[in-house]
Amino acid sequence: MLSLNEKREKVRNARISGCYRTFALLMVLSVLSCFSLVGCKKVKNDFPEIPSTESSETSETSGTTTVQDTSTMEITIASPLSYETCQYLAKLYYAKSRGLLGDGVTGETVDLDYLSSIDIPFVLSVYGTGENGCNASTLRQWRSTGDMPDIFLTDSFDVVVNESFAAPITDYLADNTLLSADSVYSVLLQDFYLEGKQYGIPYQTSAAVLYCDMEVLRQANINSVSFRQTRSSLLSLLADIEKLNDDELSVLPFYLAGNMMPYLPCSMYSSKYLSSSESDDRSVPAYRDAFAYVESIIRSGYSYESLSDSRIERLFSGISPILSRKLGVWCGTTDELMIYDNYMPYTLSMMQLPGIREDEYSSPLLTSYPLCVSSSCKYPKEAADLACFMALDEDALMLTSRLQQRQGYLPSISSPAVWKSVVKSQKYGDYLAQYHDLMDRAIMIPSVSNSEKFIQDIEYIQSNIEQLDIEKKEDNRDT
Repeated sequence: MLSLNEKREKVRNARISGCYRTFALLMVLSVLSCFSLVGCKKVKNDFPEIPSTESSETSETSGTTTVQDTSTMEITIASPLSYETCQYLAKLYYAKSRGLLGDGVTGETVDLDYLSSIDIPFVLSVYGTGENGCNASTLRQWRSTGDMPDIFLTDSFDVVVNESFAAPITDYLADNTLLSADSVYSVLLQDFYLEGKQYGIPYQTSAAVLYCDMEVLRQANINSVSFRQTRSSLLSLLADIEKLNDDELSVLPFYLAGNMMPYLPCSMYSSKYLSSSESDDRSVPAYRDAFAYVESIIRSGYSYESLSDSRIERLFSGISPILSRKLGVWCGTTDELMIYDNYMPYTLSMMQLPGIREDEYSSPLLTSYPLCVSSSCKYPKEAADLACFMALDEDALMLTSRLQQRQGYLPSISSPAVWKSVVKSQKYGDYLAQYHDLMDRAIMIPSVSNSEKFIQDIEYIQSNIEQLDIEKKEDNRDT
């Protein structure tokens, strides 16, 4: 009989998107994916201090001097945004900085022909990236060929800092009015604040959720689901789906329950992110109870980890579980929304991870992706200001949504107008908009780099799940 590792290897190439934040290697289509979560930074309570130019000494002298010849200045941006969108953003940035936009004009209403007519005093170049930015390998290649962008979105923040790809930008942002505690969610900004320095500006954020296919749930007479779930309501839901297998095996209630770790301790206890790298962390009640909950789902026979090889083959016949339309519930993040929507555009639904009490929202469990300024940038002050504008300016965010709406992402600022424009207008915006009033108690799950500490977490979780006596249990069920 194959081990769980061999089972996961068997299905790894059918995952739909790269970088699925989990310890299990999944299979949707033919793309390799895995959890790619960063190191375990504790969330601070205080808003990061951005010093004023009057009160701080500036070590980055090149960023505080006035550029003498802007006609030769070139700024390169690496992000998922198109060249056209970046050009409009740069022109909007210049128009607002010079007071040219006009009273009452916003990013939703500004005339694009007017923006097109504006000449910006620098050359703009654009590199395309994946939806969550560039990884460390791409950055290494750019640096080796001398093609490093000045501003880049990244999914590998820890590596970016450790290998000095990104410059500290604290002093460059000293007088930037967009960095206001009344507007920016401090929990996001702090995620990129290390050793007293700001290395990144939160640009886009995704949330951990449970997905479900209503086509499968309706077979179990479940016609609707509440976004707000608890540990008991989720178990009840899975038990109802499992009843479809009373006569013969026809559906799988949950795909890889272990994917809920490491989110689960935070959702069920409103704790900060709990690591399992150290024995002291593993002994914390919230962590132990969360793992016991995952184990209960597996031992009940509800999850993929519960299945023997014969049952996997009987149910899926080599097809990816998620694409098989025989799967009830699985764990993912909101940036994957449109991947699943491609296969179930009318039956895809979402729920929060199990919360603490009935009819209450759990804290949002977030992953944020930053814009960084390259350490090789010739104009770091100008690049930092432009990056800050792209990520945190209301009009910039509304214009981006208008030109190139992106699904499954939350903004880094609290503006109701931005949430209406950027979030509410998305296909699944009614689900995502529920996070607006919850962001102040969000918990950051470090998942934008495979830090050594996080890899140890995943290995520990995987090892413990593999020790469950599920093979014997499943053999008994087969007989």
